[in-house]
Amino acid sequence: MKYVIGIIIGIVCLAGVIALKAISASTTYMDDSFRWGGRDGY
Repeated sequence: MKYVIGIIIGIVCLAGVIALKAISASTTYMDDSFRWGGRDGY
Protein backbone atom coordinates (compact mmCIF):
# COMPACT_ATOMS: atom_id res chain seq x y z
CA MET A 1 0.00 0.00 0.00
CA LYS A 2 2.82 2.40 0.76
CA TYR A 3 4.18 2.02 -2.77
CA VAL A 4 0.73 2.62 -4.29
CA ILE A 5 0.17 5.73 -2.17
CA GLY A 6 3.64 7.00 -3.07
CA ILE A 7 3.02 6.49 -6.77
CA ILE A 8 -0.36 8.26 -6.58
CA ILE A 9 1.17 11.20 -4.69
CA GLY A 10 3.99 11.39 -7.25
CA ILE A 11 1.56 11.44 -10.17
CA VAL A 12 -0.61 14.09 -8.51
CA CYS A 13 2.44 16.26 -7.77
CA LEU A 14 3.71 15.94 -11.35
CA ALA A 15 0.27 16.79 -12.74
CA GLY A 16 0.08 19.82 -10.45
CA VAL A 17 3.50 21.09 -11.51
CA ILE A 18 2.68 20.59 -15.19
CA ALA A 19 -0.65 22.40 -14.73
CA LEU A 20 1.09 25.30 -12.96
CA LYS A 21 3.63 25.57 -15.78
CA ALA A 22 0.87 25.49 -18.41
CA ILE A 23 -1.19 28.14 -16.60
CA SER A 24 1.79 30.42 -15.98
CA ALA A 25 2.96 29.97 -19.58
CA SER A 26 -0.45 30.93 -20.95
CA THR A 27 -0.87 33.96 -18.66
CA THR A 28 2.72 35.26 -18.64
CA TYR A 29 5.58 35.50 -21.12
CA MET A 30 6.72 32.09 -22.39
CA ASP A 31 10.41 32.84 -21.79
CA ASP A 32 9.83 33.93 -18.19
CA SER A 33 7.70 30.90 -17.33
CA PHE A 34 10.30 28.46 -18.64
CA ARG A 35 13.27 30.38 -17.23
CA TRP A 36 11.88 30.59 -13.68
CA GLY A 37 9.89 27.34 -13.82
CA GLY A 38 6.52 28.91 -13.10
CA ARG A 39 5.35 31.41 -10.52
CA ASP A 40 6.07 29.19 -7.52
CA GLY A 41 9.61 28.34 -8.57
CA TYR A 42 9.06 24.65 -9.28
